[in-house]
Order: sequence, then C-alpha cells, then structure tokens
Amino acid sequence: MNSPFLSKSKYISGLQCHKLLWHYYNAKDEIPEVDATTQAIFDQGHIVGEYAKKLFPDGVEIGKDVKEFEEVLTLSLKETALRKPLFEAAFKSNNAYARADILNPVGKDQWDIIEVKSSTEVKEINLQDLALQRFAYEGAGIKIANCFILHINNKYVRHGEIEPRKLFKQLDVTNEVSKLSRSVLPNLKEMLRVIGEKKFPEVEIGPHCNDPYDCPLHDKCWAFLPENNPLTLYYFKKVKAFELIHLGNLDILALPKTVKLSDKQEIQVEALRSGRPHIEPEGIKGFLAQLNYPLFYLDFETMATAIPLFDDVKPYQQVPFQFSVHIVDEQGSKPRHESYLSDGKNDPMPEILRRLKGLLRDQGSIVAYNASFETSILKVCCEVFKEYSSWFGKIESRIVDLLAPFKLFYYYHPDQHGSASIKSVLPVLTGKGYKGMEIAEGGTASNEFLRVTYGEGITEKERTIVRKNLEEYCKLDTIAMVEIVDKLTKITSAHD
Repeated sequence: MNSPFLSKSKYISGLQCHKLLWHYYNAKDEIPEVDATTQAIFDQGHIVGEYAKKLFPDGVEIGKDVKEFEEVLTLSLKETALRKPLFEAAFKSNNAYARADILNPVGKDQWDIIEVKSSTEVKEINLQDLALQRFAYEGAGIKIANCFILHINNKYVRHGEIEPRKLFKQLDVTNEVSKLSRSVLPNLKEMLRVIGEKKFPEVEIGPHCNDPYDCPLHDKCWAFLPENNPLTLYYFKKVKAFELIHLGNLDILALPKTVKLSDKQEIQVEALRSGRPHIEPEGIKGFLAQLNYPLFYLDFETMATAIPLFDDVKPYQQVPFQFSVHIVDEQGSKPRHESYLSDGKNDPMPEILRRLKGLLRDQGSIVAYNASFETSILKVCCEVFKEYSSWFGKIESRIVDLLAPFKLFYYYHPDQHGSASIKSVLPVLTGKGYKGMEIAEGGTASNEFLRVTYGEGITEKERTIVRKNLEEYCKLDTIAMVEIVDKLTKITSAHD
C-alpha cells in the first residue's frame, strides 16, 4: 500500500500504543465507534475552538466545505499569501499531516502555531501534538516562529456575555516543542514500520491503556483477565498490579506469598475465598447510631462545561441541574419522594437551594453516598447565592456519608470486586441494581441533559423521554440509599 500520512490524532495514538496504531490502518473495523461520552468531549472541544476564533476576528477558515485532501492542502498554501490568521490550515511533510487550530502571521514571513485546548492546563501530550505540527508545517515550507497553547482559564468567572480574552490563557511552549520536534522523524519511521507489518505488535496491557486517553481497544486487550484479577484489589497500586499480571499472576486467590496486602485487601481475598460477605456488626451499629430521624436521602446530578452557561460560574464548575430526596420520617415509615429537574432556561442553582431549604427542615440527618460531593455542591452554590450561606452552615454538620461503612469494610461482599461504590453495593445487599436502565451513571446523565436541553435538532418527544430517564436514574440513587440503610439495620438485628 502507499505510504500513509499520520495525522495528529494517529501520531498521538502511535505514541500511546503501537497495537492501536496498527489497527487504525490495518483493522479499523475492529475499533469500536466513538461512544457518547467521548463524542461529548469532542463536541465541547469544538465549542471551545469557536470561542478561540473570536480572538482573531479577521481570521480565515480554510476548507470548511472542502472534502478532498489535496484540495485543502492547495487552498491552505494559497491562503498563506493573505497574511491573516488561518483556521484549520493543512500541510504535510515526511508522512506527517496536520491542520492547525490557528496559524497567526508574525513578522514578514513567519507564523505562530496556536493550539486550542479545552483543558485548564498544558499536558505533555499537547506538546507532542504541537511537535508533529511544527514538523509538518516547516517541512512544507511554512516558517514557524513560536508555538503556543491556548487553554481554558479556570479562574475566569462569567459575568454577562462570554469574554474570550478572559476565558483563555496563552502559554508559550516553543522551547519544549523544539526539543520534542527532534524525535518526530524517528517516531514516524518507527510508526510506519509498525503499520506495514502483517500482524499487530504484541503489547502488554498497562497504565498506557488509559494514558493519555482511554484506548478504544481496551475491552479487546483486557479480555483475558479473570473477574478477580489484581487490578480489582481495593486501593492496590496499579503499577504493582500490572507487574503481577505480566508475571502471570492473574487470580488474586493465587497470589505469591511475597505480595503484601493491606487489612482491607486481606478481607477482600478472604471473602472471595469463602464466598461469604465480611460483616463487622459493631462497626455497622456505630455508623447507624449517627443517623437521626427524620432522614433525608439526597443525590445531585451535575453538569460541568468548559464554557460557563450562567453568571457567577467558572469553567468546569459542577452545577447541579437535578436532585432527588427520599424522606423517611421515622424508622420503618414509608419513604416519601421529592425531586427537581431543571428546564435549562435559567440558572438552576437558586431554585434548587430554595426547594432544598424547605425540604431539609431544621433537624434530621442528610444522607448522601460519597457525601463530600453533595457537600461541595451545596457549598459552592451557597457561595454564589450568599443569602443561603448561613443555612448551609447549619445543615453541613447534619450530612452523613453512607459510603463510610463500606469504605471501612464493615460490610464487604465478594461480588463487589474491590469497589465500595453504590453501584457495587446495591446489588449485593438488595439484589437490585442499575442494569437495563437507559441512563445508569452520572456522566451519561450530564451528557444527556446537556444534549436535549441545549443541543440542536432535538424533538420534544426525545426530550421528554430523556427527562423521564433522568428522573428514574436520580430517583434510584436515593431509594437505593434507603434500602441499603434498611438492609444494614436488619444485618445488625440478626447479630444481636
């Protein structure tokens, strides 16, 4: 086959894993379609890119409606004569191909590369990305002066219309990119060799499978691992887990005696060996004794966007758009459900605070799972809407974390596989769970709310269905806590 050109994304894939790179060129059909979560990240990056272009009002978009590869290259080279900022200009050289987010003219005949990132910091992989760009552009005859990364300023607070000059921070990374540029040609040569092989290279699994990105071949490459492998050990160092796997130690029931385990990891292994849950009745009783009726089981769903949607919000600030509360007035009484789901027309925070202030009363425990999250959301909301600050000061001490008895291993079931999350605990305690739900985790809830609330081309029917799914998901999170507490209570009664 003809020698291929490597784009920025393929070059980065090659740096991450040669096996992944080989599949892109030789077995692309084995790579899964981009999932909804990844697509949401891409979409957010596109929005950020559009705001970055506002910093260059005289900029020229290159080949927006041109699909032919060679035509875009020709057009890009032609437009350099304009000496205006160019968006998505494309150049190739020595099997490297890249389109610049922004090429900004400087001096008589030089250009600055400005790479736009939706992250709030510069990462090593961003520098590698720029190194390939510089290599391709200079090889095509484009004189590069400096390299910059334009990234989100996480200190920016929205007040009125978005101000692009305040939204972004620009960092000069010319020196770092220059050093990395020396390795681009040898990297390309090695990658081309890999692509040309008849069979994909054997690459052991490791930290690189999720660094810098989650690899789309993850499930395929990890399929050989048994259910209870070293990576499932509670808070076990991943580097050590991979070392064990590479040595053939795949089952935590057959680990070498030289492997030192923590007390909790020992409990996990013993529970798996016996097939019975580990229970510490006194620890559970101590936890339950903290609960003061009435109980208010609380859960938030939040969104965190690069471009703040509302005033007084920072980039990527967690903004609640939904809550569920199950109220149990006294032990044994039937739980009562209250909920709220924003329509997205206005900032949901003040309405959420107003409603919760009325629901949570003046006494009784507020129960959340991994309560530091709910606490942080309430705290930030009340910092924005200061009229609720004193109220938050009064309720903060009432918040109880239902994660605690599971994190402390007062209860551990072998089917938790080293996880203390509510999604692992609920099935083993109650037989119920999240399987089969249209929305079954927080990331999906956030993405779906944003999509049907602010996306384009959404029908009212689709919006109604998604909102119903959101209600069901958030409601399950709080009724799950009710049932978990009920089950823990029964367990302690059985041990009296």
